[in-house]
Amino acid sequence: MSWLLRNNWPWSLVAFFLGALITWILLERRQTAVPPPAQEVEEVEEQKEEVLVGASVAPTATTAEAEAPPAPAPPPAPEPEFSQLMDGEETLFDHLGTDEHQAVPGRYGEGSAEAVPHQGPPDGFTIKGNAQSMLFHTPDSPYYGRTKPEVWFRTEADAERAGFTKYTRRPRKSPDPRD
Repeated sequence: MSWLLRNNWPWSLVAFFLGALITWILLERRQTAVPPPAQEVEEVEEQKEEVLVGASVAPTATTAEAEAPPAPAPPPAPEPEFSQLMDGEETLFDHLGTDEHQAVPGRYGEGSAEAVPHQGPPDGFTIKGNAQSMLFHTPDSPYYGRTKPEVWFRTEADAERAGFTKYTRRPRKSPDPRD
């Protein structure tokens, strides 16, 4: 990869300047293609009609201009339609405000909820259950933070009713010093 950059930098430089040139040309074309606003056109016409009288400049008005009523103001530009919703039209995000933390019913009976990947617990469910080991962890368990829940429970009684056992720390077996 370094060989490619080391030996092709002049072509990269040429491509950069070519892109900058094309961008500049397109922007210049765009600026000249846009007509001047109507107000500037009226100012230019008024300057043409001014007549130098003595030391002062006085605009001249024709009889048609004096009798004509003033031109109405142009209507305001309409709002873009893409930001407006039709009556009763649903958006893609309507479901987020209502069912965001609704519990998906669990397969372990009442008081359990299925764990959804990359989401937190449903409201009211604080106990994590591991279906492989059939253990549940309460927030005071040392492994609560590391456990990835497969099922959530409301209470310890719900977890025990589903056949899960509470995690308890067991002392390690130390090797027998007599050996």
